[in-house]
Amino acid sequence: MNRYFIVSFAFLPVLVIAGVLVLLLVRPGDPAPTGAEGVEKDLELYLEVRAKLLAHYDGELSEEELRNAALQGLAQGTGDRYTRVLPPIATKGQDMDLEGQFFGIGVNIQLNDDGSLHVTRVEQNGGADKAGMLKDDVIVAVDGVSILGQPFESSTLRIKSKVENSVVNVAVLRGGKTDSGTDPKAKRMEFEVTRSRVESFSVHDVHLEESSGRKFGYLRIGEFVANTFEQFKAAIEDLAAQGAEGWVIDLRGNGGGRVNTASDIVDSLLSEKDVLITFTRSSRDSNREGDRVIKTRDETAITSLPVVLLIDEGTASASELVTGALKDHGRAYVIGTRSFGKGVVQTIYKLDADPNYTVNITTTQYFTPLGRRVQNGKNGESGGIQPDLLVEWRNGEQSRVRARLAARTARYNRDEVKAANQWWDQEDRMLLAALDFLSGVPVVIR
Repeated sequence: MNRYFIVSFAFLPVLVIAGVLVLLLVRPGDPAPTGAEGVEKDLELYLEVRAKLLAHYDGELSEEELRNAALQGLAQGTGDRYTRVLPPIATKGQDMDLEGQFFGIGVNIQLNDDGSLHVTRVEQNGGADKAGMLKDDVIVAVDGVSILGQPFESSTLRIKSKVENSVVNVAVLRGGKTDSGTDPKAKRMEFEVTRSRVESFSVHDVHLEESSGRKFGYLRIGEFVANTFEQFKAAIEDLAAQGAEGWVIDLRGNGGGRVNTASDIVDSLLSEKDVLITFTRSSRDSNREGDRVIKTRDETAITSLPVVLLIDEGTASASELVTGALKDHGRAYVIGTRSFGKGVVQTIYKLDADPNYTVNITTTQYFTPLGRRVQNGKNGESGGIQPDLLVEWRNGEQSRVRARLAARTARYNRDEVKAANQWWDQEDRMLLAALDFLSGVPVVIR
């Protein structure tokens, strides 16, 4: 009896496969191609696949999600990870990031696992404060639509706006667990909140460092947005008034941003007119007319004191433009590890069919004043900027230093953050090497 079952079950997979083959063999004959070619064929294929998915897929489908995935897949066909299509919610976020300001409700939030947002701070006299929202409220809906299960970016962008004094309805849970948007013991409350201006800060941790009896100004630039230069200039002037004798400008982890802002910072540190900052050179003839040459505008510099730049593998794009220009002109000494190697230019196009969509297309590459290519080569050639002084990360050091940088980004309650964060004073060997260099003492790689 046992042997019979073993033999029967051994043949069962063969019978199943045979049944599948029979189904495939008895299907109707394949239809003939329509004869369409080029773009017409592309559209026919897309529309037919879309229709069959919507008609036959065993599950729920969103037409919008199918469309977005198809558009993003088209961009991915270039093989260039920087060329991409942004759906409306991502386009809105990109616009706000590049503008450097938006209108929000005046809260700090933290994402919960279920998509709800824990309010960790309510800014005094902000819209949320005036409406009656409190610290430890949990946001669960925006304008009547639940945010549970939704991506963080989507939820926060629905709270923000580009329109000042616009009103948003925010539903919160109060008095329950702060890490849950479904606590039945919490009280649900709704607030009409007026949005107000929220300035993005990209220049952080502005302070004086002392070394060998001398004072040096330190600041970190997190990204290059519309208002970065104004913040940079104000920081330099403030530290100069306090007696700074040189500068440490930290570009570690700076992924880039606006090229014009980056070139403004380079211009402000060079005291010659018509000096080359960067140039682009496209390999495609149709893009050549868009190639650029960026030079300094005047002979005015905001400071003539020595500059050290800190970079690492997270230093990319516009921050590499700054590093390459200041290094090539001998204006800055560079310490750290080789930068990321992203020297391509994305041109942002709003789609005529729906301007809420954008496509970011790599159209050309940036080069340093001495003609060095920043972009990593397609065949593995190293790009990026090589520092003047290489300080390699030690085991586990990179994550600890990044935790230090993140902690010191705090703009409010810095003393409280310092007391509570174990990484605030984590040793930073790159910074210590920069201070040695500026002090004129032998540089020690600790």
